[in-house]
Amino acid sequence: MQKAYRAMADKRIVAGQKLFEEQLARGRLSWSLPDDDPEKIAATLGGLIRAVDWTLGQYRSQWPTNSQQWLVKDLGWYVVPREGLSRTRSLAQGQLYEKRGTVFHRLIPANIRGYVVEVVNSRSRHPSVRDAGDWRMGACLFEKLSLQPNFSEDGGEKRFVITGVDCAGAEEAVASQIEDALSERCVAVVWPELTVPPALREKIRALLAGRDVADSRFPPAIVVAGSWHESLQGGGVANRTRVYDGYGIERLSYDKIAPYSDENWGREAITPGKYIYVLATEDALTAFAICLDFCDLASNPFTDLDVDFVLVPSMGNDRTIEGHQMTAAAVEVKYGTRTFVVQFMTATEFQDGRIGSIIPMPKRPAHMSPQEMGQNTVWKAYQWPNNI
Repeated sequence: MQKAYRAMADKRIVAGQKLFEEQLARGRLSWSLPDDDPEKIAATLGGLIRAVDWTLGQYRSQWPTNSQQWLVKDLGWYVVPREGLSRTRSLAQGQLYEKRGTVFHRLIPANIRGYVVEVVNSRSRHPSVRDAGDWRMGACLFEKLSLQPNFSEDGGEKRFVITGVDCAGAEEAVASQIEDALSERCVAVVWPELTVPPALREKIRALLAGRDVADSRFPPAIVVAGSWHESLQGGGVANRTRVYDGYGIERLSYDKIAPYSDENWGREAITPGKYIYVLATEDALTAFAICLDFCDLASNPFTDLDVDFVLVPSMGNDRTIEGHQMTAAAVEVKYGTRTFVVQFMTATEFQDGRIGSIIPMPKRPAHMSPQEMGQNTVWKAYQWPNNI
């Protein structure tokens, strides 16, 4: 049936939708499935779902603003009203159900492979940049940054946590990067994994919160302040990223779910996270992952998440960014999701002076060459749409 739906012209689904809309308008809904014809079943169910979606969409002024009210607990799904980019997605023959099944709402599972999904509503807090052609996302890097690891052993296995970084001029760099983000009207800004210790993160937050009230420039809707190894109250360590709005208000924090490991450093000594977060802004639905969370296609919960963007602070080598590239391609094909990865390079075979590799929201991630992903400056804004 899924194959039949994908091959079906959208006008046929719309025709079925109109028939059910008329029934709903009369307060009666009567339907049955054809016997065993996958094409007819797909047309019937596709039209019915679209009609219910359309009917609920007519009560836009009464849509709840509390994201917990979007959750249908008995079914385990969020029914999220579409805003911004979500409402502009084109519908066409050849698309999967996941891309065109509903028009006015997005369906987000409350649990994916054992991870609890929480949708956080940040709408009405930020002036929306309605023309997606003006959208930019900023990639923030650091020059000559080195990590300060602390090694230990557990059961004969080598483990590590990062306790500090050496990076001259880091505070001046983030001040300049935030100024650039404001000047270039970026909707999102991302620093890499494990490059923003608490004091530097507080500097970022304070710069956002302390802007002159006379400054008329739009602040970013989303600021991903890298990540850091933070101590947990009950013991242990999390690799945690904190996400702010453009006014320095923390909207959510996310803990890495897939610890890193290799032969030299051993295993990242963190407690894996159990939650996945989706931030709903006027512009888009955005999810967050940290490095390895978005590398491995096997058992990856992000491949089952229908969002507009995934923002990924990362750290690693050329193979790491290749893993991100494959996952980015998978979610784009399935949902149309665009991925923005900002990766600090620990090692690279390229001799082009790159200090980071970036996946800049491409429509076709698999078509990007490794040379195109290199960034050798501490700041660069990438404009939407990027149709590579």
